[in-house]
Amino acid sequence: MKSTDNFRQLSWLVNTILRIKNITFEQIGQLWVANDLNDGKPLSRTTFYRLRQAIEDMFGIRIECDSKHQYFISNPETLRDNSTQNWMLRTLTVNSLLLDGLSIKDQLLLEDIPAGLEHLETAINAIKDHHKLQMGYKKFSDSEAYSTLIEPYCLKLFHQRWYLLGKSERKGGKLGIYALDRMTELTETAVQYELAADFDAETYFKNYFGVFVGEEAPAQHIVLRAYGNMPNLLRTLPLHHSQKEICKTDTYTDFEYYLAPTFDFQQAILKEGHELEVIEPDSLRKTIHEALTKALKRYNK
Repeated sequence: MKSTDNFRQLSWLVNTILRIKNITFEQIGQLWVANDLNDGKPLSRTTFYRLRQAIEDMFGIRIECDSKHQYFISNPETLRDNSTQNWMLRTLTVNSLLLDGLSIKDQLLLEDIPAGLEHLETAINAIKDHHKLQMGYKKFSDSEAYSTLIEPYCLKLFHQRWYLLGKSERKGGKLGIYALDRMTELTETAVQYELAADFDAETYFKNYFGVFVGEEAPAQHIVLRAYGNMPNLLRTLPLHHSQKEICKTDTYTDFEYYLAPTFDFQQAILKEGHELEVIEPDSLRKTIHEALTKALKRYNK
């Protein structure tokens, strides 16, 4: 069986059980044939059990059977919005749909794929093996690249760019963030390192938006006022996991956050123009006001 067919079957089975929630093997089999998952051949129990095991191995998703002989996902929390498993499942699902849609490829308009993919496998392998990386890196602001050894801690995807968080010898062992598309080289070495026992990637970025961490401003209470269609956009796609809706009127809605107002977060506010206003704190309101004033001056020339 081709791997693409296998991935299609895996993503289909998970999404089917997620959608219906409690479903018998017979119902799954009927939908399997209707969706032509295996050239119209029926779903055997052997194939079903093999797919169940593959889904648990790949995504950590457990498909179990209740007393009514109905199958369900017993740990749906595994697929929380920001989990790696959820991202992988959505990616496989989209890939399967795109393969099915090749006949209308001219009518499928996609965004560019994330930059820096040529270094992604090397970074992942080094993280798994606890091996240091030899990295060549060129900042946008530098005329030349530099070379350094780095201990890779985790990878993060943000705004179509992959970033590597790691401890660089050049920074005296301090954690730094590096865009994969700015790397001139990335080579896995045989030199091992120990990941800090108390490091947790999700916790590290918890109070931040984007990838820039450790700036002067600490995490704090922030209130944004949304106008027009922005409240609905924020409800369907929150800016941050701490987002809470605290006030709604006929003309605006206030959202509360707890995070550090870093450059990435400021850019997210500025991107929305007049539909998003900082209410608290005054320091962030002043920063956004200064940025908008500078922008307005450029148009008043």
